[in-house]
Amino acid sequence: MTKLVVGIFGHKTDASMAIQDLRDSGIRTKRISVLAKEKSTVSELSHGTGIAKPKEGPGSIGLFGTMKGIAIGLNMLPDTAVAAGPAAPRLAGAEFGNDPGEDGIAVGLIGIGIPKEDAEAYEKHVDIGHVIVIVTLEPEEKGKASELGKLFDSHNAIPLDSA
Repeated sequence: MTKLVVGIFGHKTDASMAIQDLRDSGIRTKRISVLAKEKSTVSELSHGTGIAKPKEGPGSIGLFGTMKGIAIGLNMLPDTAVAAGPAAPRLAGAEFGNDPGEDGIAVGLIGIGIPKEDAEAYEKHVDIGHVIVIVTLEPEEKGKASELGKLFDSHNAIPLDSA
C-alpha cells in the first residue's frame, strides 16, 4: 500500500523550494502532486519545478471558463481547486464550501487515501490560499516519510491543525 506525505505551505516559494529538495532527494516529479486555489500558483509551481501541468476540471477554459470565473467571483458558483500531478484527476475542479457534495475537495482527498478529518482540514488550508504538496511513496519507501516530513518542515510547512 502506498503512503502519502503531505506538506502545507503558506507561500508558493516555500512549496517550490520543498519540491526542488524532493527532486534532489530522488523523488521523481511524477510522484509529486500540488493542490491550490489559484491557477497561477499551480502553473508557476508546475513550470518552475517540472511537475505535471495543472488541471482545473471541466468547464474551466475558453468562454465557459470565463463565464465560470465570473460566476465564482459573484458568488453564484463555488470556487474550485486547481491541481497538478498524479492526484490531479481526483482533485482538479473540486469545489470549496460546506456542502458535503460529491465534488468537494475533502471527498477528493479522501479518495486518494487521506483520512476524512485530515481531508477536511486540508480543504480549509487550500480555501485560505495555502498550497498543499503531496508525495506518493511506494511501500518499500515508507521509511522515507519521516525524512520528507523534516524536509517540508525546513521549508516552513504549516501544521495541519492551524487553519
